[in-house]
Amino acid sequence: MKKILTISFLLILAFAMHGQQKSGLLVEMPVPPSSIEGLTQRSNFIVDKFWDTFNPKSSFSNLDGLKYTLSQFFSVAPYASADTVHASIDKLLAKVAKAKPDNLLPLARLAEELVASDSADYISEELYFPFVQAVATNKKVKGAEKSRYAMQFRQLDNSMTGRTAADFSFTRPDGTTGNFSDIKTQHILLFFYDPDCTDCRIAKARMAADIAVPTFINAGLLTVMAIYPGEPDDVWRKDAAGLPESWVVGAWPEADTYFTMRNQPEIYYIDNTHRIRVKGVAVDNILNTFNDILNNALNNAK
Repeated sequence: MKKILTISFLLILAFAMHGQQKSGLLVEMPVPPSSIEGLTQRSNFIVDKFWDTFNPKSSFSNLDGLKYTLSQFFSVAPYASADTVHASIDKLLAKVAKAKPDNLLPLARLAEELVASDSADYISEELYFPFVQAVATNKKVKGAEKSRYAMQFRQLDNSMTGRTAADFSFTRPDGTTGNFSDIKTQHILLFFYDPDCTDCRIAKARMAADIAVPTFINAGLLTVMAIYPGEPDDVWRKDAAGLPESWVVGAWPEADTYFTMRNQPEIYYIDNTHRIRVKGVAVDNILNTFNDILNNALNNAK
């Protein structure tokens, strides 16, 4: 296993060094000493020292090089510890903010392209969040574009995995209002959908027809919240009438201000403390998980 990890690490380092030679990497790639063993430890060394030689004054005249350099950092980051990655990103952002705060905007654009856009090789809100936070909270950053990152900061701050979900009020089909904070069950599926979305209709139908989901609802263990992120109009009310009576159904026009909705439907799994455990959950995974739990419980009861 140690040999496999060493080979994996050497491949990562080789790719990065190749990029330094061929694509004008804007930092000197740190090379961990042989005394540091283990993939995580060696990756921590690289990530910790990655931005030490970064020049925040000259690097923004070469955005292609900066993009490539940032991509190399992101490629090593998943192998390092989270604390080390966050500290390294903070180091980069502090350098840029001190040299020229307005450059936090193009840096955030590059981070968005690399780890938050639909074209990204992989998406990581955890890696992206510090960049939007830096733009949104720095008073010296000006311009209309700042408001877009401020909105993303609010969304991620309220809806990232591990965060406590934002409280909100919603309108029920009968016109009365409810509050998310009133939901106290052990498990919560927060289901954002659009009545006109085909995949949403399929997901709703499958969940409504499943055996495990209503079993847990009736036992008081699960709440399914079907929330339409729009105005409570007649089209939505007609669609809502066909949903199970055991579900909490509502409309909340400001939903996309506080929750990211990359998919349709967008499903969050939330615990009884309202902490987000998983987001972007596939319906198949939900049904398979709850059915496995139910089957295990029935088998143990025999």
